[in-house]
Amino acid sequence: MGFSAEAATLLEFPVTMFDPGSDLTPLRENIDKIVEGLTQWQPAVKTKGISPPPPMVKVRGRDYADAAAQMNLLFLKNRWGDGLPIVPPTKARVDWILRGTDLPRDSIVGKILPRGGIATVKGMAVCLAMAGGRPEHLPVLLAAVEAMIVPKQRHFHLNSTTNSCLPVVVVNGPVARQIRLNSGYGCLGPSAEYPAGAAIGRALRLVMLTVGGGVPGKGSMSLFGGPGRYVNVVFAEDEAGLPPGWKPISADFGYSRGKNTVVFHNVSSTTNINGTSVGDEASALKALNLIAAFMRVPNHNCYFLDTYDGCPGIVLVSRNTAAGLVHAGWSKEKIREYLWENSKIPWSEVKKLGYEKEARASGISEGEPLPITRKPENLILGVAGGMQAQHSYWMQMGVSGWPTSAEIRRPENTRWNELLKEAINDLGPVPEK
Repeated sequence: MGFSAEAATLLEFPVTMFDPGSDLTPLRENIDKIVEGLTQWQPAVKTKGISPPPPMVKVRGRDYADAAAQMNLLFLKNRWGDGLPIVPPTKARVDWILRGTDLPRDSIVGKILPRGGIATVKGMAVCLAMAGGRPEHLPVLLAAVEAMIVPKQRHFHLNSTTNSCLPVVVVNGPVARQIRLNSGYGCLGPSAEYPAGAAIGRALRLVMLTVGGGVPGKGSMSLFGGPGRYVNVVFAEDEAGLPPGWKPISADFGYSRGKNTVVFHNVSSTTNINGTSVGDEASALKALNLIAAFMRVPNHNCYFLDTYDGCPGIVLVSRNTAAGLVHAGWSKEKIREYLWENSKIPWSEVKKLGYEKEARASGISEGEPLPITRKPENLILGVAGGMQAQHSYWMQMGVSGWPTSAEIRRPENTRWNELLKEAINDLGPVPEK
């Protein structure tokens, strides 16, 4: 936020002091130091720049397996990482990962809050190495971090809030298939056939933890955290399954079809919606009404003035649900309008929930139903998942209603093609859809 890193060492309070009903004695006893620090303190270091890296950590063991085990114990003792075993980020492995970009390794990607650590290209490669990633994953991770730190995304809330929110990264463009990023069956979960999503998502979490300081109970106050925060949600839209006239998610952010991009949003919960098969107009209405009912579940963060003009969440439908809707006469724009209209909260419920103040501040007259966002276009609607049409998915907004995007920059073609050939040698042929 503009303060020197030295400022954080002036005075340190126990995190329990910020709990409700806690002992504020440390605050009272040190109030003079706080006032002096805010009004008179000056940093000893006047120059700006990145601090020199600490010396390399060396770990020994009876053999390679024991050395790796000792390294993981060292990480746990020092409270590093995410608590899961990591792949040793040796110099050789990090150098291998760095082949996935043309950027110099010391290039600065940005500042990651709340700690304010500086994310460099090399730092991203270290996190990706620890997560078991590959060089061809690096361009997507870099783009995801670039999108995350766009100011309107307000990632300092995402990384430090009491909310249990997590990043969602949607990839469009041919790069998704090239790096084995899933868009079909199980696209939001584990897959040995499509390992890219888990590796990139976990690397992004390691960036948020190690560079940004989003450590539970210290930098992050998320009350529950949630299992999704281990690897976040990184997947590809099923562009091959888009019905005629249906534009990809990236097009809503100004990109042409075929451009390699990420769209970054944060969500606080994910919900499966059963019963969305579409075969005719009646079943189309049933499916849309089911989705709207789940969207109508109140989310207080949607109704603040600084988020009400943003995106309330992400709706995912399978390619066959999308095809059925289009066949029944529903365009993507018409679907969003219907979902927006039918996910409004009735005024009687607004009063029960105590949302009257937020509703009036958003321009909603008393007695009128409360929409989850100001206009239908704010809703992200995409196509992903398996072939069947029985289920759809709703991902509700977390702490910031402003999704962001970035272009994925691959290395020059010769090297990129070499990396893809190496991946085929290591992992086998790219799966056919």
